[in-house]
Amino acid sequence: MIAVRPATLSDAEAVRRIGLTTWPAAYAGLVPDEFITDGLAKWWSPEAVERGITNGITLVATDGTQVVGMVGLGKQDDFWVMWKLYVLPTHQKAGAGKALLNAAIAALPDGTPELLLNVLVTNEKAIAFYRSRGFGTPRRTPHRDLGEDVTWMSLDLNR
Repeated sequence: MIAVRPATLSDAEAVRRIGLTTWPAAYAGLVPDEFITDGLAKWWSPEAVERGITNGITLVATDGTQVVGMVGLGKQDDFWVMWKLYVLPTHQKAGAGKALLNAAIAALPDGTPELLLNVLVTNEKAIAFYRSRGFGTPRRTPHRDLGEDVTWMSLDLNR
């Protein structure tokens, strides 16, 4: 059974393992290999993972004692952004992603009007997952140039 809880610094290596395992699988064929290598070094380094746990909202999904997924949220300008939501390939389609997303929404401060995320425009699997959970085109976004390969999605939390 999948359970979701706040991550602690003692979970940092397990959270990092999620990234190191899922990133190559999720982005193979969608981006150049160097994008994956650079992203793993930048966003999944021990320091980056610990910073996310300490300064943002990081939740982990567990299946018994094993951490099988994670979600990370933080502030950009006046927006709450879900920067990461990843589930080990062996545990996908078992409800961990949905449980993490629901827990992430519940963890946001009361009155948060929307949750943003950015996603590769070619990542049809992720886009379909988020659309099926109510994400669509945002009315407004942070002042951050994502380039042409990445787009913002938004979930209206005032519904």
